[in-house]
Amino acid sequence: MGLLTDCPRSAALNSVPLENCLESVGQIQKMVFQRIRKTDGTKNTFVTATADPAVLASWTPLLAAADDTKVVQTPFIAQPEFEPGAARKYGGGNATLGGIELVIGREPTTATAMLLRNSQKTVKALKKFMGEDVGVYFIDEFGRIIADSDGAEAPVNYYPFPINGLFVGDKKFGGLEDIDSNAIEFGMFPNWSDNLRIITPTDFDALNDLKTPA
Repeated sequence: MGLLTDCPRSAALNSVPLENCLESVGQIQKMVFQRIRKTDGTKNTFVTATADPAVLASWTPLLAAADDTKVVQTPFIAQPEFEPGAARKYGGGNATLGGIELVIGREPTTATAMLLRNSQKTVKALKKFMGEDVGVYFIDEFGRIIADSDGAEAPVNYYPFPINGLFVGDKKFGGLEDIDSNAIEFGMFPNWSDNLRIITPTDFDALNDLKTPA
């Protein structure tokens, strides 16, 4: 993706907000998949005024849904890794001033994880998402939900992060000294984390309570 810049430029450099608290996501332990858009083309959205994602009642109908709004939580995952995209560059040598390369954008982020000793019925169902236009919410070790947002100081809308190239691998036998596993991998578009928000549930445990009703 290329660089997004303001043109014409503003009268002064934009302000950089300095927060009083640190932002740190814990180990990602589960993911929640949802289609990015409904049949009518609108995005799947949590609107805080009517469906606050910090409240279990907002998730319950989505877990039981039989339409495009349905959300599905994965089993616990292992070895979650996120490799942020590096700078995309042009030039160097005699092609650019002083031989200094120009930054023209950034590469996508690659996310990987493992499913350990899971039933292949579970894995088979997850493989079907490879043919879907899905997004993902992350749940960290503290039971917090990591979501995309509208970018406002106090977001009104929350969304799953768009992903692409989802891959769910076949079973790897662990043998005597390893462990049976299936790989998960997908790409996240450049700038995916710009509007990231961490949601702390108020009345439920996101690691254990987001289950499809029996």
